[in-house]
Amino acid sequence: MTIISDLSWDLVEKILARVPIFSIGAVRSTCKQWNRLSKVRVLCKAEAKRHQFLRFMLKNYKLCSMRFDLHGILQGKQFVDPSIKEITGDSLNHVKVTKVFHCDGLLLCVTKDKEENKTSLVVWNPYLGQTRWIQPKNYYYRLDVYALGYDINKRKHKILRFFADAYNVSLYEIYDICSDSWRVLDITQDWGIMFYHRGVSLKGNTYFFAKEKIVLEAGGPESIAEPHAILLSFDFTKERFGPPLPLPVEHYIEDTGTLSSLRDEKLAALYQSSSMCNVEVWVTTKIEPNAVSWVPFLKIDLEPLTGFEFQFHHYGASFFIDEEKKVAVVFQIDESEMPCYDTAYLIGENGYFEKVGLGEADNHLDSIPMEDYCPLVCSCSYVPSLVHINNEFVKEEANEGDHH
Repeated sequence: MTIISDLSWDLVEKILARVPIFSIGAVRSTCKQWNRLSKVRVLCKAEAKRHQFLRFMLKNYKLCSMRFDLHGILQGKQFVDPSIKEITGDSLNHVKVTKVFHCDGLLLCVTKDKEENKTSLVVWNPYLGQTRWIQPKNYYYRLDVYALGYDINKRKHKILRFFADAYNVSLYEIYDICSDSWRVLDITQDWGIMFYHRGVSLKGNTYFFAKEKIVLEAGGPESIAEPHAILLSFDFTKERFGPPLPLPVEHYIEDTGTLSSLRDEKLAALYQSSSMCNVEVWVTTKIEPNAVSWVPFLKIDLEPLTGFEFQFHHYGASFFIDEEKKVAVVFQIDESEMPCYDTAYLIGENGYFEKVGLGEADNHLDSIPMEDYCPLVCSCSYVPSLVHINNEFVKEEANEGDHH
């Protein structure tokens, strides 16, 4: 009788290639050989396609996986609608997710509680099928800002949390997944980060749009000219913010500005002035917590393509880019007609523009703050992680490290 361990490597690879990435963790427990081969598959060699990548997005408060195929779009070939599948069979399927952040194969999800203005936090490893609900020291709030990163020396994953209201931050806290504990950070910051400017993780650190805080003193001028935005990084190894870094454009509060990461190697910045239809995308040639340099990637005037003064939401749009195709894909809600639709806008060189519907958006948009509901997309393509986040596994790894 043939048993599983008797199967050839070629046949096992073909079997694993057909297993959804979220089910591969269960396959690893089948036998030692499958376990070893599945770890090779962590690099996505078995399922990768040249122009198709797995990402995560929020749709109607549900976390979904998304495969977006850009193959042939600039050669006149018909665009293949993206495959979007709601995550099922997991504890995340029973909650409303309002924000999602990706770092090193882990997802940090902010969920909406029944009580107004209260939220919850959960970390999820899709590959291992593990979740960790993070308990606050007191409460979480809707306007809290979060970031997920790791200590590059110890590869310990951490969560940054702070409350931001009109650039005023009252408290910075950091959560260590390994020790399952919160600590208050002694940080005095001259730069403010608005809650709707989501940070982007890159090489363990997180980067934000930020502005200099303005304090109006008694007897002074009643108003001060608005300063333009800068790029600000949080270093999870030093647990400190870095110095202000230049953005490639002068961004102001009503302008559209958002960040994206590319293969955990580069940052991309999308910019659109509130008074212009031109959209600009820039990418970094050098990015460190204390240094950055930018080059233009794409610039396109949307007015001739849309027929009106089209503006991406300054508090909602998310995007990713394809360097080879010179294409940016921007996600937001299309409110031009009712019902509203989650929409992907594909923009590229030589006036390339395509609008792709991703299904009807939530029916109760009138009662939902736009910054709470947008089709947010994790910009970096997903690479599975073997990082354990369950308490029992984390404690075992910590104890092993102490013995060494």
